[in-house]
Amino acid sequence: QQIFSELHQFQTPGYRKRMNLEYIHAAEKGAEAAYAKKQADEMEREDGGTEAGGAEGGPDPKSVPGDQLVEALSPDSQIPLHVFRTENPEIITMNIEFSGFCPVTVTERDSLLLPGDPTNGNVLFKGKLYGFVSMDALLRFMKDPNKYLEGVLLSARKAPELINMLSLEQHFPHNILRKYLSHFGSEETLGMGKSAEAECQTPTHFVEKRIDPKYDWNEWSLRRKAIQLANLHTKRTHSTQTNQSHFRRENETQVYIPKAGVTQTSTERGTKPVKTLQYIAGLRGHPDQVMEVVKVDVDLQ
Repeated sequence: QQIFSELHQFQTPGYRKRMNLEYIHAAEKGAEAAYAKKQADEMEREDGGTEAGGAEGGPDPKSVPGDQLVEALSPDSQIPLHVFRTENPEIITMNIEFSGFCPVTVTERDSLLLPGDPTNGNVLFKGKLYGFVSMDALLRFMKDPNKYLEGVLLSARKAPELINMLSLEQHFPHNILRKYLSHFGSEETLGMGKSAEAECQTPTHFVEKRIDPKYDWNEWSLRRKAIQLANLHTKRTHSTQTNQSHFRRENETQVYIPKAGVTQTSTERGTKPVKTLQYIAGLRGHPDQVMEVVKVDVDLQ
């Protein structure tokens, strides 16, 4: 809850400036004395006990001796050096580590990403430049820089998304996300996407689709077919013949087809019987006329 509230305040206009002023005023009394004492110890260690800085307020952080700057640029250097990029041309072109985010807030405030404030200067340690959100964070880093550098790596192990956000690929060589996204960060692809003309040629008559009617994509249907095939291994066909089924079999018989026969004789005979016809008379005429049946035998011989 505290982190979210601080993030909300950080987005308000002028909050960073007010926060930095509060840190600067809070550490104003002891910051210069602590820095002067640290620089004096470094000078005594290098020059064999020579005096470094004045009695009041210590040396000016912006006036860094050249030999100290050269030694801090070495990867084997173990002494952090407070420098300003605007006053030291040797480090103007150097990039700030962790993409400019403060390593102290990442370590002490649960991987909180806050950009460093260039007005506080930077710290040069083992040939690398680091930025800080406040002067208090800068002084805490100079007391034990290895503690905060290891804390940043530990936070990246807990939250892998910080590997690409803080540019920690050299410490995590197995991370390949940056390799896949490397071409998206080029200058050519920062603007609108490229466009190119393209054309394609299609045939006049397309080939008919070859659809397999036996293809089935339904998982349950495939399971049902698999069960049916598995059940067939346990089945066999039985047949039995009985007295009744014996007569149902197919039989074939070969016979002689009857022949047509004709006989001619010398005498031709025939008979023509009498044809009897019946008529009904009296159906028309006078009403008193009697109806009667008239039979007529017709002999055609």
